[in-house]
Amino acid sequence: MKLNHPELQSRLAADYVLGTMKGGARRRFNEYLKDNRALQNEVAKWEAHLTPLTSAIPPIAPPDRVWAVIEARTINRQSLATAGNLKQNSAKAPANKGVFNSLTFWRNWGLGASALAAGLLVVTSLGVMQPKEPMLTAVLESDGMARMVVEQPHANLITVRMVKPWQPINDKSLQLWVLPKHGKPRSIGIINQDGNTRIKMVGMETILTDGTAFALSKEPIGGSPTGQPTGMLLCKGVIAKLPVKKAAGQI
Repeated sequence: MKLNHPELQSRLAADYVLGTMKGGARRRFNEYLKDNRALQNEVAKWEAHLTPLTSAIPPIAPPDRVWAVIEARTINRQSLATAGNLKQNSAKAPANKGVFNSLTFWRNWGLGASALAAGLLVVTSLGVMQPKEPMLTAVLESDGMARMVVEQPHANLITVRMVKPWQPINDKSLQLWVLPKHGKPRSIGIINQDGNTRIKMVGMETILTDGTAFALSKEPIGGSPTGQPTGMLLCKGVIAKLPVKKAAGQI
């Protein structure tokens, strides 16, 4: 498997971060990832792009019954020890519950491990590449599979990164639309079928006003003749608008 092609690296990294890469393919990718710096950079970039989508999801504390089950299991583990083991342990050291059988330990360890994982993600995402956060982003899916990622790096630019391209469609064009909260879809433009696309347009902010989702449709060559989608809907994704970070010292 040759992983020296930038576009292939990007697609595989996207699959990996999105979770659509499964089983043996994911295990092999993990092996390649250990020694491939370019691949590590691609994964870091996709993590930086996609993890903000989860920032709007409020954290959910585990219910009390989860901790009760953990406590019950640790107690049962102690009760299953044989009398001989207990005698042997008592000869070596004073009897105690042991830190690994303590409910308090597992509570604190769970919280600490979560914080550590979050910290490692920040180091991976920011320490390797430090990519600039887009103004908005959306993962467009079809049948539960991520097909492409749309981002707005700055006011007048939209970028489209293919994750799972379609088979070549020689007699059709793929047209990207923004779906506003009210009113009809607005055209963003025609995208490449087999690669990434950059669409630069003055007034892009106006076109994206009140946009809630992006959609991709199959249209006649050159785009829809009516200014509205006329062909098959290929994929769709909700827009996540990212907060603009203020400069240091700015209130």
